[in-house]
Amino acid sequence: MRALGLLMIVVAGCGGGAASPGATGGGGSGGTAGGGGNGAVDAPDGGGAGGDADGGATTTPPATDPCAAATLGDGAYCGSELTGGDASTLYHCAGGKTASSEHCAMGCHVAPPGTPDYCDDGGLYHYPWTCGASYETTQGNGGDICGGGTGDHTGVQQYAWDFGLPRHTVVRASRGGTVTLVANVTSAGQACYDGCTQPFGSQAFWDCCNGCINTSNHVNVQHADGTVATYWHLDVATATKGAHVDAGDVIGYSGTSGCSSGPHLHFQVMGDCPTGYCQSIAIAFAGNEKPACGNVEKSDNACQ
Repeated sequence: MRALGLLMIVVAGCGGGAASPGATGGGGSGGTAGGGGNGAVDAPDGGGAGGDADGGATTTPPATDPCAAATLGDGAYCGSELTGGDASTLYHCAGGKTASSEHCAMGCHVAPPGTPDYCDDGGLYHYPWTCGASYETTQGNGGDICGGGTGDHTGVQQYAWDFGLPRHTVVRASRGGTVTLVANVTSAGQACYDGCTQPFGSQAFWDCCNGCINTSNHVNVQHADGTVATYWHLDVATATKGAHVDAGDVIGYSGTSGCSSGPHLHFQVMGDCPTGYCQSIAIAFAGNEKPACGNVEKSDNACQ
């Protein structure tokens, strides 16, 4: 969140011009104050507090809370946007004061005005479910369906995964970013909410899929590098469009909506299509993992 810095000007001395940086005494060059031979200021006899009438000593102003410069209001700011802030620290500002702060080990990302700043994540992806939970990969990249033929992860979906999350399991952001699309297009009792229950591969199944292919609840999250992760077949998407999410934040609950033969989560990372569905790109999860069909994967997402 870009904020305008505050320029603080300290004017020292009362009897003459403004003191120059590093000057001692009453602002003269090389002179002494109050008769002292080393530039020290004698205690005033009758002047006001803080120095005598000939130009008192410059006092150090009290430290200013960086959040005093949070001119766009409450929210998260990188220290580089705040006067007196540390560039590698994210400040959570409220009422012009620091409510809390956190060190950004991989740097702090300055977001556009009106959007909270956040700590960079180093581009790591984590399995999109709760830390410590394990689920099976039911389709891998390139149509890998455990040796039983070729699935539909080809073409645009070449680098997608299906994970066998039971219905209404918490889905968490795989990587931090900005929520660019929240699509709740069907709900309980409506067409396509329960997927396509006809025998898989039958004409009736494909007829259902053709009708439900775009009627799937899903969320898109755009990352700092422009890539977009998409999460499909949700029971419900709970994320808020425009909000920043960190890896591990809840964005919805898994389901089987749309062209789906059973509960699972479809996940893929795409190019720069924040509100669309475009060519998937190759990624690996933390630890350089690229799960194949049949692999059971344990999540390290937001583990403390």
